Amino acid sequence: MNLALMGGSLRPESLNGRLLGHLAREASARGHEVAAFSGRALAMPLYAEGAPAPAEALALQEALLGAQGLVLVSPEYNAGIPGHLKNAVDWLSTLKPSPWPGLPVLLCAASPGAFGGARGLMAWRATLANMGALALPEVLTVPHADQQLEADGAPSDPRTRAQAVRALEAFLSLAERLGPRR
Repeated sequence: MNLALMGGSLRPESLNGRLLGHLAREASARGHEVAAFSGRALAMPLYAEGAPAPAEALALQEALLGAQGLVLVSPEYNAGIPGHLKNAVDWLSTLKPSPWPGLPVLLCAASPGAFGGARGLMAWRATLANMGALALPEVLTVPHADQQLEADGAPSDPRTRAQAVRALEAFLSLAERLGPRR
């Protein structure tokens, strides 16, 4: 199955970028084709109506159109969506064909805080639903990620590690049942 992953912050040492890398490796180890977009690949010019789409947006559109699902690993900025990720989503929402309708999405977040980025994921639900994407009810959050994530992005806490496996397996199961989108 083809999967896309996007997220992380623009910082090279992003906790969410590390988690994204771990999830990409886990999906790949299960035999899935993975296209991952993080960091500079998501640093697009601010969306402006009538402006030509940047190459990064077109590459992301192509990956999402060919994917059976998206794993979105998002930092939480002031309990909301980070600007660079929202900007990438806004670019994609203007392109034809839109990659969003019917796209299953697993929402994930890692944060040094006690909530693990969960508050920011609530804002993602409304944005994704507005575009027709199908956000899985289950999410993956990693609280105290500065202490809980190994260097390769794997959660060190057994409970969080088990949650990561459950969330990824639920997402893969849903994407498989829904089948190819196009």
